[in-house]
Amino acid sequence: MRDTATRKADVLAALEKQHDLWLASADVAGRPHLIAVSAWWDGTDLIIATTGSSKTARNLAMNPAARVARGAPADAIVIDAQMIESRAVEDSAELAGGFAAAVGWDPREVGEGWMFFRLRPNRIQAFRGYDEIEGRDVMLRSRWLV
Repeated sequence: MRDTATRKADVLAALEKQHDLWLASADVAGRPHLIAVSAWWDGTDLIIATTGSSKTARNLAMNPAARVARGAPADAIVIDAQMIESRAVEDSAELAGGFAAAVGWDPREVGEGWMFFRLRPNRIQAFRGYDEIEGRDVMLRSRWLV
């Protein structure tokens, strides 16, 4: 079993390398919605891009709570986050440049109506299989545990 410091290091390495994640949001009635997203870890927050008219965008506007996940049960990262900011892609040149450099595509080039959503993690869990379920928290209340 990995200790918390090793799990944190593994999470940071995965977020910096792996940009394809699953994002779950919910409307105010609690009906969940799940999509695949590209995400840029800027060292503090996850930046995702989706169209402003999408169900995900509408959900985040009404209910800023989100859950992001990557991996399989043999090596999983689960992030509970709050959407703290949204911006139109065309008004966010610096974000767009960072996002494009990190994930390999630029939403400014795929059409109109795209938005960036900044997700601030408040809980991050990391586990490799059922043996690591205990001690899986590496962040609580937006603070790293190590």
